[in-house]
Amino acid sequence: MKSKLILFPLLIFPLLFIQCSGGDKLHRQLVKMAENMNSTAPVQLDNHTLFLGADVTEENLFQYRYRLLNTDDPQSLMEAVEEQTRTNIREAFRLNPDLRIFTVNDVRIDYIYTDSVGNVVKTIHITPEDYK
Repeated sequence: MKSKLILFPLLIFPLLFIQCSGGDKLHRQLVKMAENMNSTAPVQLDNHTLFLGADVTEENLFQYRYRLLNTDDPQSLMEAVEEQTRTNIREAFRLNPDLRIFTVNDVRIDYIYTDSVGNVVKTIHITPEDYK
């Protein structure tokens, strides 16, 4: 269950894009990736995690959005899985060549977790240093 919290979008939606040379081109490709993910969202990942979708800011910050369900203490749930989540992210970027668009363009990523009513419980910020 814990590893599913973060890796689902990274593994289920292959990122088969070439290296980008310009910021506008990168932004368009990231937006297209987010739109592709959103076309299948929401997706129930496990008993506690609903993948809501993805967004891209104008600064090319890629954001995955999740909702934590079926728990009276979503903060404790996040504390229990955050370090494993970071480890899983590093491993996914190391092993999955489909994530190259992120690595060659130094894309920052946020994983935003909200509780059942939409309040942000935790945002995990991932920088290029975290996955290289």
